Parts: sequence; structure tokens; C-alpha cells
Amino acid sequence: MRLGIYTTHDNVLERWQRLLHELSPQLLKSGELEQGLSDGLMLLHLDSLELQRRKALFQKLQAGGQLYAVLTDRPHDDDGIRMLALGARGYASTFITGSLLLQLIETLWRGDIWASPVVMQKLLRRLLNGQPAQLLAAQSARVGLAASLSEREQQVMDILVTGAANKVIARQLNITERTVKAHISAILRKTGAGDRVSLILMANEQQRLH
Repeated sequence: MRLGIYTTHDNVLERWQRLLHELSPQLLKSGELEQGLSDGLMLLHLDSLELQRRKALFQKLQAGGQLYAVLTDRPHDDDGIRMLALGARGYASTFITGSLLLQLIETLWRGDIWASPVVMQKLLRRLLNGQPAQLLAAQSARVGLAASLSEREQQVMDILVTGAANKVIARQLNITERTVKAHISAILRKTGAGDRVSLILMANEQQRLH
């Protein structure tokens, strides 16, 4: 998969090229952004994009199925939620460490979402706003049945889709967090979901279909 980077700041460009030199990133020009990067991942420096251009650009990239992450000099949780809602699959600081930057890229290439735990929890709560636990359990049961989850995996999933953290799931089921993590890995593998957000979206889709 190709990797494209966009920034107008020389210090950011030098840093990203140095950290990502083994991936041979392609430097994108401003006029190339709307068309996206076919079969590739784009890293976009938010502070290099004009304010009036951002929303329309992100909507066009989302409509085209473009895989991209947004990096900003001043990350903020609410901004991260907005970026993910507009189609970004990753949100992080411009000056993220080199090892984490590589992890971000690997995570997106794997089909998962990259954001801070706080952003992910807030996003989950917004997705779940107004949905009673009983309805969520029924929706997750449909997903679980299709994926042939075990009884314990289904119990974990019923709680997981409410946005609960691993320690909350462990406490409610009287199991260890390590066991919870193992069950979640199995659930993601069996359902084909890349992450918790994808699981909730699958449950929401079940609600729409039924």
C-alpha cells in the first residue's frame, strides 16, 4: 500500500520523511488531495489545511473511500471526534513519537481506528446516546449469532457494545481483564470487526435492518 503525506511546514515534512523513510512516503501537493491516493493511506497535517477547505475535503475523501489520518499540532478530544465522524481513521499529534507513528500506520492498514482512549470512549458514548441497554444487547446478540460466538463471548460483547471499558466488563462478569482482552480478540476475529467502534456500528446496522 502506498503512503502519502501532506504538509506545508518544513519542520514537519523533514520529521515525517526522516521517521518514515523506509516506507518511501510520497509527498502530496495541495491540488492532489481531493482526488485521494488510490489504494493508499494519506497522512494529513491539519494545520497545513485552510479552515474553509477542511470539511469539504474530508467529506470528499470519505465519499471516495479514501483511507486517511489527521495529525495536528494541537490535538483536542472534541476535534478528534469530529475528524473521525468526517471519515478519518486516525487522529493524533503531529509530533507523535516515531514508534507510535509507525503503529498508527500499521493500525490503519490493518483496518482499525487510531485515536486516544479518551477520544474513543467519547465517540462510543455519542454512538450509543439514547439507546437502552436492552436494545443494544438484542442487537449484539444478532451479530454474535451470525458470528457463532460462545456464550461467554456473547456476554462480553453485550457489555462491550455499551461502551464499557475492559475493567468494567471484568468486574461485571467476575473475570480478569486479561481474560476480557482474550475474549474481545476472539469476538473481533469472529465478527470481522476491526475494533470496538466497528462492533457498535455493526450492532446499529442490525437495528436499522430489523
